[in-house]
Amino acid sequence: MIIEWLRFGVPADLREAFIQKDEEVWTEGMKKFTGFLGKEVWIDPERSEVVFVIQWESKLAWKSVPQSEIDRLDSLMEDLRFPIVESRAYQVRRFQHH
Repeated sequence: MIIEWLRFGVPADLREAFIQKDEEVWTEGMKKFTGFLGKEVWIDPERSEVVFVIQWESKLAWKSVPQSEIDRLDSLMEDLRFPIVESRAYQVRRFQHH
């Protein structure tokens, strides 16, 4: 499994609107792609940021989302588009039990 980790700078007064719109646009949009496993939203009440932790079956599944679809979904965010401040990718380490 691959984790896509995205941190957005979002003003505190727009945080809930941003999260709701993202759910409607991005989360629903990604559900149609094979390999999308789910998403968590992390909020730090002390900072003006939102972190999304998106689970993908594999890096191949994640990277197979066409750029045209990414652009289309991004445009649907309208006035609630905020910059990604930091992005990371993690591979989930599995342990073999003997």
